Amino acid sequence: MEKPFYSAELIKKVQEVRNNTPKQSVYLALKKLKQKEIITIAGKIISLHQVWLERMRKMFEQSQNNYAYDSTSANFLKLRERESITYQFNNSLSLDIFWAHAFMFLLSNMAKEKNILLYNPHEWFLISRNESEVGLMDEVKKRNIFWIALIAGKTELDNTVKKYFDGENKRVYLLGKEIFSNNYYANCFGNIIIEVWLDKKTAGEIDLVYKSGSKDEKDAAQKIHKIIEQKNTNNKMRISKNTAKAEKIRKIFRKYFIGI
Repeated sequence: MEKPFYSAELIKKVQEVRNNTPKQSVYLALKKLKQKEIITIAGKIISLHQVWLERMRKMFEQSQNNYAYDSTSANFLKLRERESITYQFNNSLSLDIFWAHAFMFLLSNMAKEKNILLYNPHEWFLISRNESEVGLMDEVKKRNIFWIALIAGKTELDNTVKKYFDGENKRVYLLGKEIFSNNYYANCFGNIIIEVWLDKKTAGEIDLVYKSGSKDEKDAAQKIHKIIEQKNTNNKMRISKNTAKAEKIRKIFRKYFIGI
């Protein structure tokens, strides 16, 4: 949303991208975004919140490795081999928002028929922020890119996300065991990798939601959302260009997916 929109205009644009999206769903999503101070609503005019925009701009500009990139956004595509950018977040929700933006930036620069490889301890994104995650998956399919997900968990709640994968552009495999620690996530875009280390306490609490035995997605979504909203947590993201590490991750995926 680069400029303000009238609500009716925004609903029309959403429905152009996702057919038959009810108005009520759009209004509900807008309400949540307003509560998070991501957007502002004045009458029927909707725009991005300037405080949020400034916060996102600063996040992109900060690099613990002092990597030089343009003043408006981190150009991850200009990373040289084995270079990386690291970010710290004291709130898992802020991490999640920034992660989505980095994901979209890299996705928008991918060639058709390439794979995005995603390793998650649990696919809680499809549980706690379903609409935005499904929107990302639809965007990947529209661009003729393949969404390949490897999930460590295999509980009843983990299994509920299988319905979002069509076995073609969107494929998933549930391991039933951890390859990495339960707070580690990895997304591979060719030789560029997003790695995330979620706060250990946060990761443990999410793990307990999955191990509770319940498969009630609505109840789990509420619990997970409360968990990731907790403040003063220690979360880290690293974006790197590392061909050797990307190949190691790809080798793991090849055990469970043909043609990776």
